[in-house]
Amino acid sequence: MVNEELTQEQLETFHREGVLCIPNFLTTEQVQQLVDRSHTLLNDFNLKDHPKTQFKTSDNDHIGDQYFFDSSNNISFFFDVDAFDKDTGELRFPKDKAINKVGHGLHMKDEVFHKITFDNKVKAVARSLEYSDPRVLQSMCIFKQPQIGGNDARENSVPSHTDGTFLYTEPQSAVGFWFALEECTEKNGCLAYNPGSHKRFPITKRFAKINGGKNGCNFIPVDYDTSKQYPEDSPDDYKLVECPAGSLVLIHNSVLHKSEKNMSTKSRYAYTFHVIEGTAKYDNLNWLQVPPSEEGGTEFSKLYEE
Repeated sequence: MVNEELTQEQLETFHREGVLCIPNFLTTEQVQQLVDRSHTLLNDFNLKDHPKTQFKTSDNDHIGDQYFFDSSNNISFFFDVDAFDKDTGELRFPKDKAINKVGHGLHMKDEVFHKITFDNKVKAVARSLEYSDPRVLQSMCIFKQPQIGGNDARENSVPSHTDGTFLYTEPQSAVGFWFALEECTEKNGCLAYNPGSHKRFPITKRFAKINGGKNGCNFIPVDYDTSKQYPEDSPDDYKLVECPAGSLVLIHNSVLHKSEKNMSTKSRYAYTFHVIEGTAKYDNLNWLQVPPSEEGGTEFSKLYEE
């Protein structure tokens, strides 16, 4: 990779829109390495002692078990919400088609993902965004699994949300680095975002551990200016991010974004991690702590040292 910082035009687009898509950020070879490694992880995964933890996205479904908390610095596997038969508890799909994501410490535990995460080109983007002490956390592969046979679309939509809700810092500092490992289209559930919403909508809640995680996680309110009148988050305002494999999509911590169900027979693989400012306050209410602990652990990986 070449050490290239973002252009002025790219920076202006990111600050204005809250999302920036950079096609051809990864080479074809790099994409294939990540895809091959993803397939290996899925195929070698042992179901025997797994607690069958699922990746849930609705406000009423987020819980957080010990397997979830321990994933912060491990390679852990999370099933789609439709993966298991409600009556028998058996998998409804082949194992490698039932996993929604693998995370959240891929950059720490896997050589292939580490190499991409800490590449000079990634570091150059962080410098362009003026991070002084960028820290990497929450690395994961996300799999939008395809339809299989005559089944309806898989239950793998992700509702509109902001990343700052889940990685809450003061001040807000998270930026998502989202890499398309396969072609992303409207039909297979590409990203969509509300342009400029990071400037119009406040973050009103955060995803927090309850009773130190003993009662899982849930959403709690945060302070924001209630004297202002805010617009409606209209589905009509969303813009699709259709992009080829190898694209990098940067996602601002406060921009509203989502993805719909995969309506196709083709999967949609992505690798993503987040960068936060090491000088920002990151407290122990956040679910992700490294190492996992009730008191809090913020031994996050330095992206670079100046």
